[in-house]
Amino acid sequence: MKLTTTARHFESSTELNEHIDERLRRLKRFFDHILHVDVIMSVEKFRHIAEVNVHVNGHDFAAKEVSEDMFTSIDMAAKSLERQIKKFKGKRIDQHQNPRRNARALKSAEKIVKAGSVGSPGGINIMEHVPHEVAELSVEEAIIAMEDQDRDFLLFNNPESGKLNFVYRRSDGHYGVIDSLD
Repeated sequence: MKLTTTARHFESSTELNEHIDERLRRLKRFFDHILHVDVIMSVEKFRHIAEVNVHVNGHDFAAKEVSEDMFTSIDMAAKSLERQIKKFKGKRIDQHQNPRRNARALKSAEKIVKAGSVGSPGGINIMEHVPHEVAELSVEEAIIAMEDQDRDFLLFNNPESGKLNFVYRRSDGHYGVIDSLD
């Protein structure tokens, strides 16, 4: 995170710069992808104005606060930015977990084929259709779920890529992941 401070109509002290650095570095707790922070401080008569612009990958946040003390203005601006970032992150997570509210949940069905019908002149004989829900899991969660269910493979929807994935246990003891292509 690159931090740039500008002081207008007054000299910024090292104490104030340290306070700004400490207060704005806390924003990293809420959002890791902060690229650049611009702080513009100005004094007009008795008004201490702090304007903070945070540049995140693909989005910008801004806060402007006025008080009788620059430290208070910085703190108020940082609180405002925390609220904005939390709200943005909450919306992003909500959209990530539920990207298409009207979309149907992915479902699959297992077809049970009679073993004696494979290779017969009459074709395969499907005995039963068993419906399955396709779980939305990360690759790591899918491997853990596969192990918990004591299975050799698992079909799942990967929310990170938004694609259908297949994870399986390889003969060498490792795991393989097959990702569907567009």
